[in-house]
Amino acid sequence: MKKLKVFSVILLITSIGAFVAFQGYTRMIQDKKPPVVSCDSSELKVPVKAKEKDLLKGVTAKDNRSGDVSDTLVVENMSEFTDKGKRTVTYAAVDKSMNVGRAERTLVYEDYKPPVFHMTGSLCYAAGETVDVSSKIIADSVLDGDLTSNIKYSLEKTVNTQAAGEYPIEFRVMDSGGNTVYLKTQISISDKSYAGIDVKLKDYLIYLSVGDAFDPNAYFDSADKEGELTVQSNVNTAKAGSYYVDYIVNAGAISGKSRLVVVVQ
Repeated sequence: MKKLKVFSVILLITSIGAFVAFQGYTRMIQDKKPPVVSCDSSELKVPVKAKEKDLLKGVTAKDNRSGDVSDTLVVENMSEFTDKGKRTVTYAAVDKSMNVGRAERTLVYEDYKPPVFHMTGSLCYAAGETVDVSSKIIADSVLDGDLTSNIKYSLEKTVNTQAAGEYPIEFRVMDSGGNTVYLKTQISISDKSYAGIDVKLKDYLIYLSVGDAFDPNAYFDSADKEGELTVQSNVNTAKAGSYYVDYIVNAGAISGKSRLVVVVQ
């Protein structure tokens, strides 16, 4: 019996030693080192429509055990813009032990432009008409294409659709790079007589550069009834800002009004 106890103790000590040795060996052979991801330059210039393969140009990944693992490289993340047309791209690669290595570099869009608003109709209404500003404005960008669903707006005060008045409104839209652009203008409510004539323009929103020539008469298209046209403009192309031109057609007791928004930048 005494020999059996001694044997049991020896067996237990041997088992513990073997377990400790096995754990040490496992730790020794286990691969915990991620692959090294390298870029041949700190900055990459591409067009906004570049594909992932274009973004991976000049990027390699090597591992101390798995060797070249460049075929596992992916674009893991794109930051919001850090500067105009610039963002940080993060690359990732994985080795056979599922260790992930990463690297970053600056991405520069050669042809980036901020989002642009377009208006499909005037924000002029006659008293009593339904005001639906969302149906009159769209937005797009070279980076994302159509951004209309991203448009938000805010009003300084509640619009009273039953009485004539001007109501400031600000539209905003953000692209996938985090760049937000704004458009400030007004909703114009006129008296009920202005529901009598439909005044159409060739454009309802245009962008000009400071110092550009501007002829408001060039943007009038037509009216569904004959009458006298009056053009009222507060546009100053010498100074950046948001302006407008009103086109009013009067025919006896009825009138019509439409508005061109002019952004000088």
